[in-house]
Amino acid sequence: MIRRACSCMLLVVALAAYAQIPQRTLRPAEEQPTQSITQPTADYAISVGAFVAAKAGVNTTVAKGRKTDLNFNPLPDLGISIFAPFQAGGRIGAGVDIGYATYSFVNQPESGVTDANSIVERYSYVNIFPHVNLSGVVLGVNIGVSPSGRAQTKSGNDVTVVTDGTRELGSEHLGTLVELRLGGNFPVWEHRTGHLNLYVMAGYTISGLYSDYRSYIYSRDNYTTPSADNNPRPASLALGLAYYFRIPIK
Repeated sequence: MIRRACSCMLLVVALAAYAQIPQRTLRPAEEQPTQSITQPTADYAISVGAFVAAKAGVNTTVAKGRKTDLNFNPLPDLGISIFAPFQAGGRIGAGVDIGYATYSFVNQPESGVTDANSIVERYSYVNIFPHVNLSGVVLGVNIGVSPSGRAQTKSGNDVTVVTDGTRELGSEHLGTLVELRLGGNFPVWEHRTGHLNLYVMAGYTISGLYSDYRSYIYSRDNYTTPSADNNPRPASLALGLAYYFRIPIK
């Protein structure tokens, strides 16, 4: 009897002690949030810089009785240039150049050429050149407005090339320049903040330089009837360097 009583008491004590133990439920380990792995992408940046280039040119439309020759400009072309890629880190995009350029050529007789009768014609233009850049190959149409023009013999004498005798040519004689351009703008040295490019540009003027071709003395074949076909249309080749700073766009 005593044994049963002790056993019952031990069972009650054990149950009470068990009741005092904090009960914990087993839970599955919390799943760690998965993080997506993204590939780093290049920041979008435009390139803004300046260029300088030496240039030579000839006239592609010459009146009968005259001929042209190559002339190297004493002053280089210069300006600012902007390039915007179509996608971040890309080398294909659009650009625009704004600059000051000179177009020149030699105008001389077909025979009996001397420094005294060889005329160097120079026409200066403020240009804007929108273009596409295909991994360094540049193609576009240049538009220019001329503030001045001048002609001198190779011997250094000022001469007139217009019928009114003016030697200082201006906007009253010269029209808007429209020029097709094809060239290259290739990086030769690169840094994360900028790059140095080789600048090569060939141009062909599709508009005559004179707003009224009849005012240009040498639009006349053998000094007779003027012809619009003889309105000067120079072709040129420029070679130089351009340096661009990369400007990130957020």
